[in-house]
Amino acid sequence: MKRLLFVVQMMICSMSWADWEMTGKEYDLTHYHDKSTIQINDITAQMWVMYDFPEVRTNTDGDRYKSAKSLLAFNCKYETLAMISVLQYSGSVGTGDVVLSDTFKESEWIWDRIVPNTLVKTEWDIACGKK
Repeated sequence: MKRLLFVVQMMICSMSWADWEMTGKEYDLTHYHDKSTIQINDITAQMWVMYDFPEVRTNTDGDRYKSAKSLLAFNCKYETLAMISVLQYSGSVGTGDVVLSDTFKESEWIWDRIVPNTLVKTEWDIACGKK
């Protein structure tokens, strides 16, 4: 457990120095990505993305958050993605307190199809080197 906490703390610290670029806005939600975090392994790419919400949201634990960062796995062959880790922040663009931190084992990843003509598709393009 201490090791997992250390890993999460290191992820948080390293992401504060990230090179976030705005991917765009969709449905009042602003998407960001960090190309410097891309890791490619065979047909899968991983990249950190961030979502900034126009209004405060409440998660299932009752914690309020305004932005979230997610480490996503992108299957570059089958155009799917799965969430690996998520961090929710009380403030905009990854600021404030971390109100939720979760990492999923690979056996828990849920692969979703990439919808064409969306910002998630643009993030897939970036992570998989198509853009």
